[in-house]
Amino acid sequence: MAGENWHDYNPETPNAEALTMASYLLLPMLLCFLLPPGCNLLLLLAGFGLTFYSKKLGGWIIAGSIALLWLMSTPYVAYNCIEILQNRYPVLALDALPQVGRHPVIVVLGSGNNVSVEEKNRDVPSETELHRLHYAALLHARTGYPVIVSGGRGRGFHFTEASAMQQALKEDFHVPSVIQENNSHNTNDESRMILPLLKQHGFDTVYLVTNAWHMPRSVYLFRREGISVVPAPMGYYVYDHRYSILSFLPNSLAYHVMSFAMHEWMGLFWIR
Repeated sequence: MAGENWHDYNPETPNAEALTMASYLLLPMLLCFLLPPGCNLLLLLAGFGLTFYSKKLGGWIIAGSIALLWLMSTPYVAYNCIEILQNRYPVLALDALPQVGRHPVIVVLGSGNNVSVEEKNRDVPSETELHRLHYAALLHARTGYPVIVSGGRGRGFHFTEASAMQQALKEDFHVPSVIQENNSHNTNDESRMILPLLKQHGFDTVYLVTNAWHMPRSVYLFRREGISVVPAPMGYYVYDHRYSILSFLPNSLAYHVMSFAMHEWMGLFWIR
């Protein structure tokens, strides 16, 4: 029943408070231990705990957790893992865009707001979101297609992601007319809540703008709703593959990239 309620989530329903608590606390807490660095720390603690019962087994788990942390922090492993996701759909050729559908629309998926302290704590799109908006504005300039921005209000923010994106498109990218979807809290929500907007405005094809590593999960969810999708990937993590000793040494950026890759792989496993 809880799953059915969440699938039909509406901020105005009586269950909204409980559902929001589950969305913002329970799932993030679970992800803390499934994704880096929580998964590494959990494995390390398990190894230390097991040493009280079996020093050999506990030692092997401790050594394994350290080895796994090392591998996950190397550019060689991290970039190859995320490139499998990024290369699933090709980059659009802007000078020869595919002509699909009679009434296409550009859809930009949200990725969270930031607080701009220098602008009196105004809610603004995150850096990732701004990159998506830049590419969407470029597509809009080339095609003239309308734009839909998607994203609800995150905890601690005054405005929705869609509202902040609409303002940025208007003020920074000179896209005057933008349709907003203001209630979604994740990619699954976005795929379902954008569908009524497509029907309302008569759009039959979506040019879907999101990061390349996020595209496989996004396309799967949108097509599951029966939406015709043209993937418009952007925001790639680029590595030249000229390997050296540094490719096999840990660094913080590679660990960051690996965190995104693991999040997406887990998300793909979950929705299937």
